[in-house]
Amino acid sequence: MKKLSFAALFAVLLTAAALVPAQKLNVLYTNDLHSHFDPQIVPWADKTRPIGGFANIAALVKREKAANPNTVYFDAGDFFAGPYVSSLTKGEAIIDAANYLGLDAACVGNHEYDYGWENAYKQFQLAKFPLLNGNIFVKGTDNLHWNKPYIIKEVNGIRLGIIGLHEKFAFEDTVAPVMVKGVEVRDEKVYLRKYIKELQPKTDLIVLLIHIGIPGTQSTGGEKDVIRNHQHDIDLANAVPGVDLMITGHPHSGTPTPIVANGTIIVSTDAYTIELGKLEITYDKKLDKITDYKNHFKYLYDDEVEDDPEMVRVINKWKDKLRSITEEKLTTLTAPLTRSYSESSGMGNMTADSMLAAYPEYDLAVTNSGGLRQDLEKGVVTVGQLISVFPFPNTIVQLEIKGRHIREAFEHGAGLTNGIVQVSKGVQFTYDESRPVGSRITKFSIKGVPLDDEKTYKVLTSNYLADGGDGYFAFGKASSYKLTGVDILDAMIKYLKQFRSFEPDTEKRAQNVTPGKKK
Repeated sequence: MKKLSFAALFAVLLTAAALVPAQKLNVLYTNDLHSHFDPQIVPWADKTRPIGGFANIAALVKREKAANPNTVYFDAGDFFAGPYVSSLTKGEAIIDAANYLGLDAACVGNHEYDYGWENAYKQFQLAKFPLLNGNIFVKGTDNLHWNKPYIIKEVNGIRLGIIGLHEKFAFEDTVAPVMVKGVEVRDEKVYLRKYIKELQPKTDLIVLLIHIGIPGTQSTGGEKDVIRNHQHDIDLANAVPGVDLMITGHPHSGTPTPIVANGTIIVSTDAYTIELGKLEITYDKKLDKITDYKNHFKYLYDDEVEDDPEMVRVINKWKDKLRSITEEKLTTLTAPLTRSYSESSGMGNMTADSMLAAYPEYDLAVTNSGGLRQDLEKGVVTVGQLISVFPFPNTIVQLEIKGRHIREAFEHGAGLTNGIVQVSKGVQFTYDESRPVGSRITKFSIKGVPLDDEKTYKVLTSNYLADGGDGYFAFGKASSYKLTGVDILDAMIKYLKQFRSFEPDTEKRAQNVTPGKKK
């Protein structure tokens, strides 16, 4: 038998390598599911056709995986906080249902800690899918709170190194300190570099699942600034090379067109199960890089997908357990009760008014826009629906605070990094978005009298805001801080029960007066 020369053998090997076809990978992705078991009306998409829901996600994931075995499904965190089933079970029902979504990996989000850091660990243990985090530590130790920073998974011959992290800023900015007093988040950049270094020799592609950024800006019409909302993602990609695909959560801002920064492809959905993103990737083994990708991004209309029966069974099991609590009637709305992030809303007005009704001797009540998680349609309002609106275990705090610090807090809101505060009756303020951050308030009065920077006011707010949540650190400058122990949700329930029918107050107590701003 004639032996090939070394040169001929090398040429054969080169030819064979050249003939290796590019490998395909189908990546499904979601983020910020926020316990939305059921389809919902998304006004800017369609005012009559419900969208999303766990049963639709589960059905589509099964369909995609059956049609293409080279399919994986990843999520970027925030399973908890949303409809009542989350708070009433401290997240247990949500993890139970998530076990049937078909997830290949997910990272931890800040809202997984809404019911306490000890509870978070307890619920994480119930997950039957890889739940990842590599930078939340037990305070004062080098022990990860949830010791699973990454996994390696091979799909169609492509070795994926999948890392889970949480941005330090996003965690500390949005979680009530009392709920996370036993844990601390460390610099995500440091740990991303560490895990990339560990994974690169053993993998082909690095996938980062991360909860990162600032809450997104979005109007009731669905308009948003995608690049602004994902600037932290872009900054991280530029600071730490080596990530091929970044799936992110937290801003609630979808990427119909993926963002590319420093060679990293960044994708995200709008949240609440309303989309299941799909990224088709072509990976060239010889070049060791992604050479092509195509993103599929559209609303998940309920009438276009048949519910997954297994998921329906799980959801109904939990609803049946909670029915006696959630079906209590409170009142009947004469019109929808909706939210806004940048101006006063009927929902915000009602929430602040209910707090003031509990302590009418106070000057004003304020609550954060981001704490209101769901709109209510015209008609009967139940306890379950109200829990879905305000799913957090926040209590009313009584503050005595100088006017200048109130102004400082409201200026932070007018910066729109975390949304304005919603206020009680008698408060009126306007702001101009075209002015520099920190000097946007143009008018501010309480009961018709201009705010006095030197006067001490009696203010009601949540323990979350009083402790600096959403970046409202100015409330921490109060001269007096008193915990009432009264749940804001209980104040809302008591308030609405007074009304046989409730007409939403849509007065614009807070108003954006930016010249040329679309109203």
